Amino acid sequence: MHPHSSLLTEIGIDDAEIAQRQSFLSMDERDAALLGELHGVLAGRREHLIEVFYDHLQKFPEIRPLLGDEAKLARMKQAQMNYFSQLTEGRYDRAYVENRLHIGVVHQRVGLTPKWYMSAYCKYLGEVMPLVLEHHADSPELALDACRALMKVVFFDMGLALDTYFHVEHKALTLARSYTEQIVSNMPIGFIVLDARGRIRLVNNAVLQMFELPGDESWRNMTLGALLEVPALDEKIVQVVASGKHCNEYGFERSIGEKSLAFLADISLAQMGEEHVVLFMVQDITMRKQSEEEIHRLAFYDALTQLPNRRLLQERLLQSMSLSARSGKHGAVMFIDLDNFKTLNDTQGHDIGDLLLKEIAKRLTRNVREGDTVARLGGDEFVVALEALSSNEQEAATQSELIAEKIRAELVMPYQLNGIEHQSTPSIGVTLFRGHQNSLDEVLKQADLAMYQAKSGGRNMVCFFDPAMQVEMELRAELEKDLRASVHLNQLVLYYQMQVDASGRIVGAEALIRWNHPRRGMVSPAQFIPLAEEIGMIIPIGDWVIEQACAQLKRWEMDPAMRKIILSVNVSPRQLSQPWFVEQVKEAIEKSGIRASKLKLELTESFILDDVGEAIEKMQELRDIGIRFAMDDFGTGYSSLAYLKRLPLEQLKIDQSFVRDIATDKSNAVMVRTIISIANNFGLEIIAEGVETDDQFAFLIQYGCNRFQGYFFGKPVPVQEFERLCRSSVSALPAGM
Repeated sequence: MHPHSSLLTEIGIDDAEIAQRQSFLSMDERDAALLGELHGVLAGRREHLIEVFYDHLQKFPEIRPLLGDEAKLARMKQAQMNYFSQLTEGRYDRAYVENRLHIGVVHQRVGLTPKWYMSAYCKYLGEVMPLVLEHHADSPELALDACRALMKVVFFDMGLALDTYFHVEHKALTLARSYTEQIVSNMPIGFIVLDARGRIRLVNNAVLQMFELPGDESWRNMTLGALLEVPALDEKIVQVVASGKHCNEYGFERSIGEKSLAFLADISLAQMGEEHVVLFMVQDITMRKQSEEEIHRLAFYDALTQLPNRRLLQERLLQSMSLSARSGKHGAVMFIDLDNFKTLNDTQGHDIGDLLLKEIAKRLTRNVREGDTVARLGGDEFVVALEALSSNEQEAATQSELIAEKIRAELVMPYQLNGIEHQSTPSIGVTLFRGHQNSLDEVLKQADLAMYQAKSGGRNMVCFFDPAMQVEMELRAELEKDLRASVHLNQLVLYYQMQVDASGRIVGAEALIRWNHPRRGMVSPAQFIPLAEEIGMIIPIGDWVIEQACAQLKRWEMDPAMRKIILSVNVSPRQLSQPWFVEQVKEAIEKSGIRASKLKLELTESFILDDVGEAIEKMQELRDIGIRFAMDDFGTGYSSLAYLKRLPLEQLKIDQSFVRDIATDKSNAVMVRTIISIANNFGLEIIAEGVETDDQFAFLIQYGCNRFQGYFFGKPVPVQEFERLCRSSVSALPAGM
């Protein structure tokens, strides 16, 4: 079979079709004979005809790019010569038709449109007709028949050429339609086409799957509302058609089985040919809606208790303040903090702690009025916001106090937490507001201050905000601000209190921090050290003390009178608990270049007991490079001989609370003798702090204490004064001792 015979089948041309077309053109064997005779006449003229033909084509800029270079042009001329030659060979059978169709496809592919195709035949006839007339000059009738035969075959060819163009365009349209149908059918978004009356013309697979519909086209000509059992859809489509306006993000819900699903549709108008249609695109947004609801819940609600969180509380409080401004009625805010909640978490675990918080949330919710808000800020902190109290301030205070006491009474009732009975107490701070007299932040701060006042007043109580609290907290806030700036402003300084032996000879010193503020003057350590511990500033301050102590020891190494001094530095529990503490101390020693044995770190007994294993590990690592350790305030905690034996200590320090009444209080005297005995038995040095009288000093000497510190020998002094004392006196004992 000819390689292009399939083209005949695709176009629908068979032998009968060929015969019919020739019959329509009145082509017969006589025409074929006349053309065959003409074939010989034209044989010697074809090259000339081709040159004339292509000279004509090159006049048109649109055609020139199709002609190509000389080699391509030569091939095209030869092919065209063969094409024109076949016109007059006199054989117009199936093979001829197949050849003509193939040539037509080639012309279509190279971009030769029908207008150029027909103009080419016109040019050909214009050149050939005179030759035909010349050949049959002696027989005008025969010349006319030959011209008719030539025109018949040309029109026969033109018909075949147009068939190829129509066929290619039809294939392209069919393919494009197939692509479109496949794209629409397989779109992940549901796609429905309706006519102007709202009758369904087309649905894609996504719609069938989305709404669990059968694929039997039972939907055809139904309305969308009837198909999906959502009548509101038909009403909406009628509105869109009537208004001519596009509707985007139209939401609706539909139940499928036991599932309630949410959908979002886009409804627009379009024109397909002469017909106006409605395009309905829809997607299932159930998961998205659930995600949005979850995001909203996470953004505005506490995950554990499902109560409003801080963000939602603030929004509701702002609304309450606006409502209060219009009505003139008071509102109230209660800050509720659970007493000793950390103890429950530490002893029973966080799961039990979470159960308590959930129970607290339930009790709070059932003890407030509708319209009031219960929120959890985090941890064990809850807030209750009350609306629409009396416009009279005293009455509003009484109302809020009654509710607060009711809440307190409810919260102190026993809890059953996974079989564990637990009793908890709350500290509740209350403040009133009316309108926007105070900002939201001020109102929340007032309730917070009142809650802390309830804590400091003994816990398990309700306390109202007092402006004096605010003054106190503002002073504290200002002190905190100044303290945070103290390190980099070089306001901190070390004072040194001598440590002496039994003869009064200065053998060491304790570095004690002082804060010399330009406006406040010398701030008492009792005032700023607890604050530093609370706000975390004790860590950078402690690091600064160690660096300064090392630097001072380095300077003393160059001074024969000072190089014997061993310098003690207090290390706070928070500082020692930092994972980088050991490396930081090592770095300070390496940076200063001192002998590590000149530095003694004083640790509190309470920290060591919190985690003996960690304390021993850190102490041993520093002890290995020569650093000494003393236990500060020994005897004030839960002393244990078991851990004392394991610790790499060099010294025990008797707390000044025992030393103070040593001469008059028998219990303190027994405690001091016991501590001295323990130190001696463990081979540890013993030092007593807070020695202020000769009686205390004599008692300590009598029972074997060998190191002393206190005002009896000298107060903490600046470094220059301490160095002067070290150089000027062999003994620090008062005269006459």
